[in-house]
Amino acid sequence: MSTPSLALSATATGSLLWAPVRGASMTPLLRPGDQVLIDLSRPWRCGDVVVIGSQRGLVVHRIVALAGANVITKGDAVEHCDQGVNSAAIVGVVIRVRRRRWWGRWQEQEV
Repeated sequence: MSTPSLALSATATGSLLWAPVRGASMTPLLRPGDQVLIDLSRPWRCGDVVVIGSQRGLVVHRIVALAGANVITKGDAVEHCDQGVNSAAIVGVVIRVRRRRWWGRWQEQEV
């Protein structure tokens, strides 16, 4: 199962950024081809779906625990947690997802 990552092409407006998702580790919430709205200025907390800068690029996972200055994340569709990252690696909080429906229109929902 691949980890959701964000494509380099994205549309930004102020502190908000729409970006497409690749990978399936956050299914069923996020699927490949979905787009996520990232709030670059929103404070995050345990339980939030966040974008993390890593050696693999940008990764979209859920915060499951806090361990001092480290944040532990996990994909919803995988059994294991990621290795902890410094909280400074969090780029933003995913606040909305939009998915193209079978009839061709986008449908949005809050995360």
